[in-house]
Amino acid sequence: MGFLENIRLALTALAANKMRSLLTMLGIIIGISAVITITTIGNSIQKTISNTFNQFGMNMFYLYLNVKETAYEDTDFDYTLNDDDLITDEMIENLLETYPDQYTVSMSEYYSDAQTINKNNAYVNTAITGITDGYIQQGKIDIIQGRNITQRDNKEKKHTALVSDIFVKQYFTENENPVGKNISFTVSTGESYDFTIVGVYEYSESKIGAFEPGTKDEDKVTPVFIPLNTEKKLNPNGQSASGYSYVVVMWNTDNDMSEAENNVRQFFDEQYKENKYWTVYIENEQSMLDMINNVINVVTVAISVIAAISLIVGGVGVMNIMLVSIIERTKEIGVRKALGAQNSSIRLQFVTESIIICLIGGLIGIILGIINGIIIGKVAALLADTVFKEQLDIIVISIQPSVSAIVVAVIFSMLTGIFFGYYPANKAAKMNPIDALRYE
Repeated sequence: MGFLENIRLALTALAANKMRSLLTMLGIIIGISAVITITTIGNSIQKTISNTFNQFGMNMFYLYLNVKETAYEDTDFDYTLNDDDLITDEMIENLLETYPDQYTVSMSEYYSDAQTINKNNAYVNTAITGITDGYIQQGKIDIIQGRNITQRDNKEKKHTALVSDIFVKQYFTENENPVGKNISFTVSTGESYDFTIVGVYEYSESKIGAFEPGTKDEDKVTPVFIPLNTEKKLNPNGQSASGYSYVVVMWNTDNDMSEAENNVRQFFDEQYKENKYWTVYIENEQSMLDMINNVINVVTVAISVIAAISLIVGGVGVMNIMLVSIIERTKEIGVRKALGAQNSSIRLQFVTESIIICLIGGLIGIILGIINGIIIGKVAALLADTVFKEQLDIIVISIQPSVSAIVVAVIFSMLTGIFFGYYPANKAAKMNPIDALRYE
């Protein structure tokens, strides 16, 4: 008997007992569905995180001070971070000079809330923040008019300012060009400083900060960005006066990521070789993404294994029903053997039937699992849209079933059919044809 004939007989037997066949498949359906749902959710979370990271670009290194391994051996080490341990402006300048045009550095420091008076004699509130030229690039902030704060602005400590489109509406009259205009800001200490507006950026709540719901445009407080070195000059006692414990570096060339990272690592290893306790640790976005994905994979696999236990229960159910089916079809087996059917042919017939049961159950489970994953993903996206509405232009939600999990589910379904169907099939194959024909 050919393989296709075995499939036809298996489908005929299943069709003759539709309800029993469906109940037999139920354990397989639930198990596969649970696994596919979990893997779909896990895969979707990974894709969402990956897409969101890619929104900001994968060309960033995060530099922060970390304790050297040898420091733990020194009993005098008390984990105190001194000014001499910090990453200094001089180090940053040397890095940029060593690798000209290859890197951009992103740093910022809040200075003070500030006020100015517009032409209608109304106060316009803002917040002055010092930045480097890389801050705008790192945050994917769009400049819609004029230019960004530049390295030259920082080096020469110029009084240049980058204002928001909201500030422009609050301060200037309609159709008035703000670029090149001088404006005076009074900070919280009472001093006033004049700045020249060199550019206008588009304010995005997801990238810079959300307002309270219902805040009127005239009441919105947006940052005015000035050169970081200018901010330090105005605020000599600020947090970054002595240096930084955390810096973001972006590479601007087509160099391989590992090469770009190694250049930065070698540079700071040289800078900190004389430091007894501290060094600069470098982490890139890919390593952060890999770490997150590893955690998600471990959780997904752990939950999937727990869910897969129901497949064992389903397999036992298949074995039980196959044994019942063999008893019911004892005469059929006897007739086939009397007509010359080999034991291997009988065995293959019932193993095929078991595989078909598990395979159909597995396919139904896969479909239900994908549907469940998509529904859960859509509900999560809807909730996120409600709770994090302003952040969704940078959170790229992606719902994607795991192809590898689907392939594994199909293979596992077939293996379940073979494993739990072999014993009943072998029992049928070993039946004595005379005893089988006498069975009532």
